[in-house]
Amino acid sequence: MPDYSKCIIYTIRTPTGLYVGSTCNYTRRKYAHKDCIHNENGAEYNRNLYKNIRENNDDWEMKPYSEFPCKNKMEMNIEEERIRRELNADLNSRSCYGFINDKNQKEYQKEYYQNNKKKVAEERKQYRENNKEKIAEYQKGYYQKKKAEKSALTT
Repeated sequence: MPDYSKCIIYTIRTPTGLYVGSTCNYTRRKYAHKDCIHNENGAEYNRNLYKNIRENNDDWEMKPYSEFPCKNKMEMNIEEERIRRELNADLNSRSCYGFINDKNQKEYQKEYYQNNKKKVAEERKQYRENNKEKIAEYQKGYYQKKKAEKSALTT
């Protein structure tokens, strides 16, 4: 469980953009960002922030913006979103509550799928192989429910 009393709001600046984030473990978060920049197999590889860093020849700087001791993740997200808007951060793909809007979410998902078709197909195949029983149980329950609904409508 994160210690929200140690929350830090931070910025990442590149020559052409700004990102705002928050964390309860600044050092770990910085290393996670470093890892995402060139990890082509990572889900975050195509996010605006990491694309921008690569486009700027890995010229980026992460700095604490403010300490923000709080009680929970919701408080941390509210403060991060306030600062993100205040600073006009242009590299955040999403608001602190998810995607900035449905259009961005759909565009991101479509782009991610187009760039990762083989990976997505392999992950889905692996999931089906690892969860055969769970899937069969779900399908059985689904069809029983539909059958019950249909018979209820005809009586």
